Amino acid sequence: MCETQTAAPAQAHALTRRAAQWLDLIDFRAHAAAEPFSPSMSTYHDMLDPAATDAARLAACRGMHRQVCRRVEVERLEGEASHARLRPIDPYGLRWRTTPDGATLETIACLLSAAIEAFQACHED
Repeated sequence: MCETQTAAPAQAHALTRRAAQWLDLIDFRAHAAAEPFSPSMSTYHDMLDPAATDAARLAACRGMHRQVCRRVEVERLEGEASHARLRPIDPYGLRWRTTPDGATLETIACLLSAAIEAFQACHED
């Protein structure tokens, strides 16, 4: 592991923290029957505990990224169906065809992807 505080681990920690804060803020659930992202989950602690190892953070980011991406796709399908029914005026074809939750989850997925890349860059040194 990269124990020294170089740019890559510090960036990975910051990105992981921000993603976890978003997941907590929106009460993220992997599916309707899942418990919300909160201190009752080990991934919450792996992402936010200052004492967590980089390996635990990376594993938590990878696991949450998979779950978030699954939900992104569900929200995208719902948004596309809504767009097809409503056909809003979109002269430039740039309106998002997802739900507000989907847009938020896409942002979280980007944070998690960037954190994963930063952790991997740390291991390549």
